[in-house]
Amino acid sequence: MKTLIVLLAATLFNHSLWAKDYLSGKVKKLKWDNLDVIYLEDDRFPSYDLNIYFADGALSDGDIKGTTEAAFNFMSLGTRRFNRQDISDNLEFFGVLYGGRVTHEFSAFKVSGLAKDIVPTMKKICHLFQDATFPKRDLKKEKKRILDSLDNISGNPGALASRAFRELSLQGSPFSYPVEGKIRDIKRWSSRLLKKKLNYFNNKVKKRIYITGPSKVLEIKSIINNECGWKGQASFEREVSYKEPDELTKPRITLIPIKKANQAQVRIGRFLGKEEIKNEELLSLSAHYLGGGFTSRLMRVLRVENGLTYGVGAFAGGQKQYGRAGISTSTKIESLEKLLNKTKEALDLAAAGKIKEEDLDRAQGSLAGSYPFGFESNGAYLSQLQFLDHKELPYSELFHFPERVRGFSKDDVQKMTAKIFDWNTMDIVIVGPPSLSKVLKNYGSVSVKRIKDFL
Repeated sequence: MKTLIVLLAATLFNHSLWAKDYLSGKVKKLKWDNLDVIYLEDDRFPSYDLNIYFADGALSDGDIKGTTEAAFNFMSLGTRRFNRQDISDNLEFFGVLYGGRVTHEFSAFKVSGLAKDIVPTMKKICHLFQDATFPKRDLKKEKKRILDSLDNISGNPGALASRAFRELSLQGSPFSYPVEGKIRDIKRWSSRLLKKKLNYFNNKVKKRIYITGPSKVLEIKSIINNECGWKGQASFEREVSYKEPDELTKPRITLIPIKKANQAQVRIGRFLGKEEIKNEELLSLSAHYLGGGFTSRLMRVLRVENGLTYGVGAFAGGQKQYGRAGISTSTKIESLEKLLNKTKEALDLAAAGKIKEEDLDRAQGSLAGSYPFGFESNGAYLSQLQFLDHKELPYSELFHFPERVRGFSKDDVQKMTAKIFDWNTMDIVIVGPPSLSKVLKNYGSVSVKRIKDFL
């Protein structure tokens, strides 16, 4: 085992050195008029990846939520010149992958394809950004599809539990409302509203371009500046000032009843403030020790030793302004109480420093060992560079993660676990039959919410 760990450490060290040297010589910061462009040169493959970062997100939505995500997702429904089928056929002909991602803090749009086709592809993408009309007939179909999916969410209790848990654990912060909106919002989306939102991002919001590929891809400068109309004059950046929710002093328990449920979906976790998310590596290690794979502590306690669940996972991390910590699992109706007791016991033991060195070594090796796989493609590098810029961190942070993870002590993990996975500060969200309220009362007062409260 020690030999394996040494070999793994050497491999990771060499990968970090290679990546650092590779990026230091290949990453270039350019200016296209006043637009910032991050270019990662790569002529190994005849392809490109392009990320467009917008310095605002769903917090811009106002009274009708979900409009930012809808505007980015539905640009391809039609323009004044082309209908949905024309657009789809054109981009499929060039083998292009494209799509948006919206968070509360920022938004992004990704495009990838063959370098030889980047000019006609980006002309089409710019056309969508500038001329999308969100035709009423096609938008109505998309709205119906989304509404039908939400209406049927009771058939997917896991998805319901995760959706409700996110909202409940972040309540009291600006980040609790789902970026995709709820039914009452979706019904109010209109072509005019989505066009207005897209114009806002085109004309008001600061942007950065991240691009990788052979030097040929830089030919799109004039297309980005002129046909997309992004010359860098837009300057708005979302700044968030808010009072963080008060930390709980006892578990806040919520039951979302589904009458015919044959399982209990369990989510346990809490909001993390700006100060709590600063040590990303230690956050990740603490969560990985608890629920990062088959050899994690919770997996061994809940599945291997007690047969209470098929799987369990834990996470902890943040964006720029906030973060979350959580545990996700499920169990049989009759074993919910035992699962909660064993989970609490595992968290309490970790918080008390009852952490075996071999378990910590295994978690450190697993987490550090999996890290390089997040950079197997240049597109993944671009996403990491984009996120570091969003958080205003240097690119050198990319190369310290494995070393820092391996450098933490048992005391470090104990203190972090005691802080972010303290049972008394947790939101506990259960999706299951109404009868579970009797079991949950053993852990404190229980709030019962309807499914439609989260839809």
